[in-house]
Amino acid sequence: MLDYKEIKNLDKMFSNFTEEFLKNKPCQVNPKQVIEWLENNEDILVVDIKTKKEVSIVGFIHTDSIHIPMSDLFKEENIEKLFIYRNKKIVIVCKSGFRSLVATAFLQRVGFKNIYSLRGGIVEFVK
Repeated sequence: MLDYKEIKNLDKMFSNFTEEFLKNKPCQVNPKQVIEWLENNEDILVVDIKTKKEVSIVGFIHTDSIHIPMSDLFKEENIEKLFIYRNKKIVIVCKSGFRSLVATAFLQRVGFKNIYSLRGGIVEFVK
């Protein structure tokens, strides 16, 4: 049996992902810009949402970085943890940029304003 209540919730969540929304590459920041922010000592927080296994292969090391796997990102304690950093630029990072884009869009939906998805993910960043 299909869970139509959950389907309705998912439909509501994904209704933001219109062609125009995706075409405008919402809140994506390229690796060059993040490097400039870091070099200029701008107040940013990097949130690595990769799995533990992915992080063990290649992680993001920066003083102001935290690891919260995407599977745990929307747990209340983690949202509260991110909210503490609401006055910083928050850059969400995954392996290729897809999960971070989804996570960024949903974080915007719940009220985060100064939040960015790293375009191309860690793969593009290390090039």
